[in-house]
Amino acid sequence: MEPTIHILPEELCNKIAAGEVVERPSSVVKELLENALDAGASDILVELEAGGKRLIRVTDNGSGMNRQDAFLAFERHATSKIRTDEDLFALNTLGFRGEALASIASVSRLRLKTCANSEGLGQQIYAEGGRIKNAEETGLPQGTVVEVRNLFFNLPARKKFLRKEQTELGHAADVVTKQALAHPEVSFRLRHNDRILLDLRREKGVRERVAALLGRSLLKDLLNVESQSGSDLRLFGLISAPQLNRSAATHIYTFINGRYIRDRVVQHAVMEGYRHLLMKGRYPVAVIFLEIDPAQVDVNVHPTKHEVRFREQSLVHDFIATSLQQTLKPADWLTGSADSVDQRVAADQPAMLAPDSTTAGEVSGPVVTERSVVLKEAPADYHSTLTGAEPVSRSVGLSSMPFPEPLANGEGREDNSEPVQSLLPGASSDGYFSRLQILGQFHQSYILCQDGDDLILIDQHAAHERVGFEKLRHSYAAGNIPSQTLLFPEILELDFNSATVLTEQTGELAALGFEIEPFGGKSFALKAVPQLLGNKSAARLVVDVALELERVGRTGQLRDSIDEVLIMMACHSVIRANQALSTLEIKALFKELDLIDFKANCPHGRPVMQRLTLAEVERLFRRH
Repeated sequence: MEPTIHILPEELCNKIAAGEVVERPSSVVKELLENALDAGASDILVELEAGGKRLIRVTDNGSGMNRQDAFLAFERHATSKIRTDEDLFALNTLGFRGEALASIASVSRLRLKTCANSEGLGQQIYAEGGRIKNAEETGLPQGTVVEVRNLFFNLPARKKFLRKEQTELGHAADVVTKQALAHPEVSFRLRHNDRILLDLRREKGVRERVAALLGRSLLKDLLNVESQSGSDLRLFGLISAPQLNRSAATHIYTFINGRYIRDRVVQHAVMEGYRHLLMKGRYPVAVIFLEIDPAQVDVNVHPTKHEVRFREQSLVHDFIATSLQQTLKPADWLTGSADSVDQRVAADQPAMLAPDSTTAGEVSGPVVTERSVVLKEAPADYHSTLTGAEPVSRSVGLSSMPFPEPLANGEGREDNSEPVQSLLPGASSDGYFSRLQILGQFHQSYILCQDGDDLILIDQHAAHERVGFEKLRHSYAAGNIPSQTLLFPEILELDFNSATVLTEQTGELAALGFEIEPFGGKSFALKAVPQLLGNKSAARLVVDVALELERVGRTGQLRDSIDEVLIMMACHSVIRANQALSTLEIKALFKELDLIDFKANCPHGRPVMQRLTLAEVERLFRRH
């Protein structure tokens, strides 16, 4: 009987390996750029034709290779980066598998020219479909040139999946952008169809490189983040103030030990740092670098090396989230020098964007034109969203805030109240809002103030909502989370994976206010839930919380649910839009606002204030 199992030919094995590493032209650009950077290049030129489908050429001035190394580079798993299995956990290079050149050569016509000396005598090797066709000596300066033509010429089925020229170009340019952000000390040039698209000189730091790639006008809204935990963890880079945001996560660039990664734990941590500072569906601009002991992170979990696995993922997650929160907490950008709003909106276009990215000038906030000032949020949006909700006293949860009713004539009364005391531990008042000159109210919804030559518009409901939410949240967190026993325990029927996770996380869930007991097999009895939540969607919530604990080591599900309740309580217990305020009430609000952190945004992420410069106001009236 003829055997049904057989060994695949080497050529087919190479094509299968290429399918893991080479998805499209941008994959080739990524692998070749990583090799150039590992070779110590300080000047890299990337040339493309037809979006990389016809030609990809990467030229660098790195260390180059001698004749023997050049031939070995075409073999699978041939590398100079690792020798033993211990080396996998001490990686300081971008590439290490030794698959790139062999995989690329198996699905293209590839020409390698390299020189490892300063004498100008190098080697040239031509391979087609993974087979070396020609090799000879050639003259060129020290460095390497890799020329890839007709990608997927021998895999027509794979070639059909390639997109239009501009789409493939966008993906390739995005790869160059990410590598350029990670290596500001290296000059990068990108040329497409003999047209220069990127020309980046060597820079001193990340800020200058971000200005060149994402637009210099963004710099005014980018904050420096710098944090360290012991000798194993360090985070640095730039993050945007909440008013600078995007409709997609395409402008969040995260790097670990110089390698761009797209990791769910890191992404979750970044968004956790902006909790209650951005509206739903909005994302920050961030370029952050995490330096970690290579032994604490495994980058060998995916062929493209975009995903990593941390040994202590909850530690890394909390470190990133806390570092971002500490940077955003002071809200120093509120008191910074005013910049033109229309300059913020019409920010410079980045030199090259990914296909699905938004324009660099997209900013949440007011748009000032020559004719009008347009506010994106209408006052009606801040009204109650609960049908039939009874009015709640605006002093609920804000007992330290003296808010007398306004007088009939609108005049404020004498302030005989005691100085406002903050309920928030560690909060400090910089007195910015208290020092503003109050001009009055507009539409009984917005407080108009003057700060030097600038006009300040403050959303009274958003401001007081942030005050109320912060107090409620800190008061709730100050004590143990009280549980509420269910009259009839709810039985949870789970699949095997969810049941396993729930069993492992029972202790953590108990600390959060859930009482859960095994009920046989894959069933559990839910006997108590956090008191603040009641039994609303308790079964679904407890499973979601357990799965998130397993996924990132920390849970935001429960916090989200509790915060939703607290936001609702704060929203219905504070000043509303279309409500007249006396000067005394406005001053009391400003005192409270000065005593809290994250004062730039309401809990829903809406901005608390906007600034118009004198020049902008004069331009509205054609005064120059």
